[in-house]
Amino acid sequence: MIFADCGNGQIPQAGGIDAKESCRGLNHPSLPLIFGTRYSFLGTIMKISVPTSVRPWAASAIFVASLCGTAQAQNFKYQEFVPAGATQTVLASINARGDVVGIYYDLKSVQHGFFRSAGGPIFSVDPPESQGTIATGIDDRGDISGYYGDKNGSFRGFVRRNGGAYLSFDASSDTTLTVTLGMNSTGNIVGLFLDAGGNEHGFLRAPNGTITPLDMPRAIGTVATAISDAGQITGDYTGALGSEHGFVRGPLGAYRPFDPPGSAQTIPTAINRAGQIVGFFLDSSQVQHGFLRNTDGTFVVIDPTGTTATNVTAISPDGVAVGYYQSGGGAQRHGFLRQTDGTIVSFDPPGSTETSVFGINGDHVVVGNDNSHGGIFRGFVFSDAP
Repeated sequence: MIFADCGNGQIPQAGGIDAKESCRGLNHPSLPLIFGTRYSFLGTIMKISVPTSVRPWAASAIFVASLCGTAQAQNFKYQEFVPAGATQTVLASINARGDVVGIYYDLKSVQHGFFRSAGGPIFSVDPPESQGTIATGIDDRGDISGYYGDKNGSFRGFVRRNGGAYLSFDASSDTTLTVTLGMNSTGNIVGLFLDAGGNEHGFLRAPNGTITPLDMPRAIGTVATAISDAGQITGDYTGALGSEHGFVRGPLGAYRPFDPPGSAQTIPTAINRAGQIVGFFLDSSQVQHGFLRNTDGTFVVIDPTGTTATNVTAISPDGVAVGYYQSGGGAQRHGFLRQTDGTIVSFDPPGSTETSVFGINGDHVVVGNDNSHGGIFRGFVFSDAP
């Protein structure tokens, strides 16, 4: 992990992002904005335009099945929203009901989690000890997971029960940094923590509070980014030579490494119940591509027409993938939806110059944020039915 010194604490930073960019807007709580790979991009590739600091993720395996073209862009009926007092809004996750969570920045650039119900009401999510909060996941009961910075400069995980009670946790007794990255529908949480020596480890937190460290065999560092409803976990690990590789861990604990062919860095972002994994990878020329790993270990490269960098961020239970891509030399960002037949539909809310997509549920309700309001990012939801 690379760190940026923002004058108020060391913040995890992706290679290639300069310190000024990583620290921008973080003069209040210096939270590491490591939202799994939904928000994190490698260095100079795809940086989200709201203030972020990130870590590089990565992953090894078999065979490319096809390269997909892009259909004509379509218009959808968008519902846009902004939490009260927000200057920027970033989405993180959606559950089966259509409830969503994410973060917003207030007028002092302090980060707060938020919940938006499928019906529209929004409330803030902040544990009592929080100096800044990031909500990253929501299960089908409405329990919310995330992490926050406390007054001592530590980062702790939390669960907010649907009745409003907060429970804080640390992934180990000697860690000062616990980051939640994924949550499945039954409340299992995965993420990363640093040990006393600064080494990365993944973790799994069960709904009963039991925490299991996750370490890919012979890896220098391990990060768990997502967990399926079947209990499969995906993430990345650092190999002996310092390169990043992806892995999938079965429900019984067996690890399998993988990389799309031609990958120099592989970053898994999501996994569905069937075991399909999506994410992105960098090739030897440092070009960023999206990928889908099928259950049989074969790969599909996902690159919408005109893309200069692609990130696939989520996949529905039936295999519909969503994400976003850059075009025009990186000057524009668009959302996309890839159907199970390989058709890719590009989209942008009206007036948006930067569209990012972070989630899709079983009803194909899609969530993301867009910049169509003079630099103000707003959240949006829509169904994939035009």
